[in-house]
Amino acid sequence: MEWIKRGKIFDNSTFNLSWFQKNAMMPVPYRLNQHVLRLFVTMCDSNNVGRIGYVDVEAHNPSHILNVSKEPVVDIGEPGRYDDNGVVSASIFEKDNVLYLFYSAYQLCKKIPYMIFSGVAVSKDHGDSFQKISCDVPFLDRINGEVNFRAVPNVIQQGTTFKMWYHADSKLSAWIDVNDKLLPRYITKYMESEDLFNWNGSSVEVFEFDTADEHGLSIGSIWLENDLYKCIYSIRSISHGYRLGYAISKDGKKFKRRDAELNLDVTPGEFDSEMMCFPKRIEIDGRIYLFYSGNHYGMGGIGYAEEVAK
Repeated sequence: MEWIKRGKIFDNSTFNLSWFQKNAMMPVPYRLNQHVLRLFVTMCDSNNVGRIGYVDVEAHNPSHILNVSKEPVVDIGEPGRYDDNGVVSASIFEKDNVLYLFYSAYQLCKKIPYMIFSGVAVSKDHGDSFQKISCDVPFLDRINGEVNFRAVPNVIQQGTTFKMWYHADSKLSAWIDVNDKLLPRYITKYMESEDLFNWNGSSVEVFEFDTADEHGLSIGSIWLENDLYKCIYSIRSISHGYRLGYAISKDGKKFKRRDAELNLDVTPGEFDSEMMCFPKRIEIDGRIYLFYSGNHYGMGGIGYAEEVAK
């Protein structure tokens, strides 16, 4: 792959929004119409609590901002709910002109920093507003072996089968202690269902850590190309924070890592000089864009790269 970085689109200083003061995370692109690309983005307040809004950009020039949501389209839950300390955009699934926005939901804990499970919200007006499927319990809740994380779901449909990739507790342990700070350790898993809202089957791990330095692997985008499943994902490590990786699979269940083939890394002196994370790929009229968050989990802003022919 070859890419041209097109630079930063926005950060927390671009808009005058009281609920957007820190990180910008998980830019999920959706083609609103011929001319407009809507980015569903997690915008964090002064306490770094995330809410989901959107930024509309030109479809053929995403550097040009057209509009921004003045209020969140998905807000945090009431105190005590599974999403009372943050909702983070994960992916969009569209069926019969209805949008399903999957999100990761944060709840603070005492003996560990937090737990993350998943919710889903529905829109029938092309993403201008959403209603949560459930305000009380997660869409993906804890199960045996996955008691800390079931988050960042990405769903596609093939025939009558829905296929999901999501991240969950590593079997090694869900947390590691680095300089007296607990960091999450998670891996990507795969499972199938015949019902978009019921996922009770078994799951399999699709990746393995390459080194002991790595402690998080989470798919950002997945697509089918030439009878192969391909994905671009986030690699979280102790030494580098976040970088991006690339992998392929024949069945969607076991992926071969080909990180070096992505050819996309941090740029000194730029908003992504130290970190690149939360990648989302979309094809627009033959052009392929990859949106991502920059330094400090998106405190540096949201930017994008465009794939070019070799």
